[in-house]
Amino acid sequence: MKLTNNKIKIIESALLKIYSKYKNKGLLSVYLWGTVLTDEFNSELSDIDSIGIVDDNANEKDCEMIKKLLGRYVLEYQDFKLNYLYLDELNGGKIKSSLAKVIPPSLLLLDFKNWKYVAGIKYSRKDFKLKKISFDEAVELNICSVKKRHLPLLERGDFRGTQYFVKTLLKVCYYLNQKELGEHVFRYNELLKKSPKERKKVVKILFEIKQSNWNKLLMKKNFSFLKDFINGLERLK
Repeated sequence: MKLTNNKIKIIESALLKIYSKYKNKGLLSVYLWGTVLTDEFNSELSDIDSIGIVDDNANEKDCEMIKKLLGRYVLEYQDFKLNYLYLDELNGGKIKSSLAKVIPPSLLLLDFKNWKYVAGIKYSRKDFKLKKISFDEAVELNICSVKKRHLPLLERGDFRGTQYFVKTLLKVCYYLNQKELGEHVFRYNELLKKSPKERKKVVKILFEIKQSNWNKLLMKKNFSFLKDFINGLERLK
């Protein structure tokens, strides 16, 4: 359910307080991103994600205190965090932030047009030196991440990373759909409708695992099928 403008303003007000407190510690700009900006936000299950673009003076350890402060400012949503992303990372520099280690900056920028500006410097996509990547490149980056971060653990029977594995594969399906249908905003409830017949089966399984609250037994049951999907994409390269 989409948050009302009133509730978005409360969230933005909390982020403005954070910006005022940390702008002299390297915080350059603040954006909201993700489910909180869509009609798929669930106040009981969804977290609130925001990105702080920072310079080299910023210390990522500040994010722990920022999360506590956001929890005090907005009592209704306790899972409210600000992820630091270094400006240098968006310009092709060395990866340092936790966020960029999980999601390559070029992938984050593919969705930059859907970020909501809150405070500080208002950037445009052309302000960053990283070149725009294609949907094929986006798929490849996600598959590389899955093979490096998730498959080795899953193959050993460690299913603690199920949530991130499933979300990454859903994004892969989204990028494939964009390649075939043109650019559109990511919506879970539209992903199945926009997927072609063969991919629908993959999306249905991923949704089933997501809706089961990342059930490990369900992940284990479908792991071979999902691995075949990944290998199939590799063969198409």
